[in-house]
Amino acid sequence: MYTGSIDRADWHYESTEEEYRKNHSITGELSPEQINEIWLLAANHIGLFVQWIIDRGFEGEESDPEGCRLVRERKITGSEYLMEYCDGKLWWGDIREDLYPFVKEYYYDDTATYLTDYVSCCLEEADAVYAVITPEEKYSRLKDRIDQVYADYLKKQ
Repeated sequence: MYTGSIDRADWHYESTEEEYRKNHSITGELSPEQINEIWLLAANHIGLFVQWIIDRGFEGEESDPEGCRLVRERKITGSEYLMEYCDGKLWWGDIREDLYPFVKEYYYDDTATYLTDYVSCCLEEADAVYAVITPEEKYSRLKDRIDQVYADYLKKQ
């Protein structure tokens, strides 16, 4: 039941590139730096969830211990971890098995509310979903929100 990927930056890349080109008035070829920035923008919402997983010690057996340490120490972001250590893909194996039902309900299912929380905690009215890298203070708001949703989830169990 819990196989495959949960979310992937490549699913969001095309929309992110389109938005990036529009926001920066780019019509020609992209530089490697711009392409890297687009990948991080495409991975941002996933990376924030990955960061919460790592911050809370919920990473799975397939997670890279060194990369997780770097995230916890804020030397890299969750998005950078996702791109560098997970090839841009969040897999079920990256998460501790006992968290699967919560992740399914909150992040993965059609009725999941993670993206709504991401938008309300991390984006300003004028921000487009793929246009910003979330700063630490907005991640903190999202982290608090996920903590609350998780606590509520545990109470229902």
